[in-house]
Amino acid sequence: MLIRVNKFLSSDALSFNVNENFVIDDEDFLAKTHLDKNIEFRGDIFKVEDSVLLTGTIKYTFADVCARCLEDFDNTVVTKFEAVIVSKLSEDEESDEIQLVITDGCVNLDEIIKQMIYLSMPMKSLCKQDCKGICPTCGVNLNLEECKCENNLTDPRFNKLKDLLKD
Repeated sequence: MLIRVNKFLSSDALSFNVNENFVIDDEDFLAKTHLDKNIEFRGDIFKVEDSVLLTGTIKYTFADVCARCLEDFDNTVVTKFEAVIVSKLSEDEESDEIQLVITDGCVNLDEIIKQMIYLSMPMKSLCKQDCKGICPTCGVNLNLEECKCENNLTDPRFNKLKDLLKD
């Protein structure tokens, strides 16, 4: 995704709004992440003193499996990031800033968006916040039906204490 910034940089405007829906064409990346190829990007570019800043929000959807009930679902994630737009990369290895280089009056966001997607993907996902999961005994999905197992899951080390209650 290319953003043309040369007109903005030569103008007197202090900010520039970017709202783009774009398609990722990298089939290998899509296969690894199970990502829907349509990505939504919203951002603002600001002139601040001697630098140019980009603040952006990426919204994407990918196929996921619930960590509790093991059902497939589409997970939507929104992640934010900030970057500095520069004419050339600085030699400072200590910098924690994300730097985007202007090439031919444009900034290419393809790589940074892929990196932000990788970094923001959740390690465990839930199909819904109140997901009940599966029964550990029979394996039935507790969101769809009620388990018919006897709930006598007790630690055998406590059986002696049960005997005390009988008296």
